[in-house]
Amino acid sequence: SFQPAASRARPLQSLRPFGMMPRHGALVPKPKGAPMLQAFGWGLLAGSSYFLGGLLALRWRVGNSVLLGILTGLGAGALLSAVAYKLIAEAGRLAGGSGYVGVGLIGGAVATAWVVTGAVPGQRLSEPPVHEPRFLVIGLSVVAEAVVITGALLSGYGISAAVLAAVFLCGVPEAMADTGPLRKSGMTARHVMSAWLAMTFLCAASVAVFTVLLRAAPPEVVAFALAFAGGGVLTNVTTRMVPEGLRDAGAATGIAIAVGFGLSFALVEILGGH
Repeated sequence: SFQPAASRARPLQSLRPFGMMPRHGALVPKPKGAPMLQAFGWGLLAGSSYFLGGLLALRWRVGNSVLLGILTGLGAGALLSAVAYKLIAEAGRLAGGSGYVGVGLIGGAVATAWVVTGAVPGQRLSEPPVHEPRFLVIGLSVVAEAVVITGALLSGYGISAAVLAAVFLCGVPEAMADTGPLRKSGMTARHVMSAWLAMTFLCAASVAVFTVLLRAAPPEVVAFALAFAGGGVLTNVTTRMVPEGLRDAGAATGIAIAVGFGLSFALVEILGGH
């Protein structure tokens, strides 16, 4: 017999532990307690990686180094794994084969590619991205990673350790790599740390807002939003993080990416839905 896409997206058994009636448009489990406050807290914890990375860079004056390249590779690998095995998997389950995942992935990739390269005057999308810290690009990355955390929260099992670790491993080296150039551009240490603090609260606020908005949205809309963020993260990782890691650590970056990917995947497998 025919079943609508939404009903195929999540088995009825997966809804019962949350006390939800299996009806169309209400397939996203609602966390108990104060979801917006909890989401803000998880976003603040993940976003604090940017502030920590900035502090480390100022304390030890970390420039382009092999260690920084390896850390960047670890973060890139962990984030790729989290997107593949948590974010896109959840989006596909919600979409139920309706095509929203594919459209969202492409849309997020195009939008991020335009911001990373096309937003620079006189530069084409086909040209190599400019490796200079721009808060428009950093802010977009933070918001996309906030949606990754939101996807973990909306999966119905609370925050995923794999997702949290992936975002944290990504934020620390990204802030470390950008702090030096920001200082050289004329920003004081105080202004740089204020900027990273703003990125921390941007992550927290984004997770809280997206959690509230997407909890009330139809499953297809949630699937599109998660996939859109996934496309953005994948594009940012491959156009910014991986090239920067290769520049600093060479082929060792590839090993670090594999290690980060494996660690994140292991967390997903060991902890299961949690």
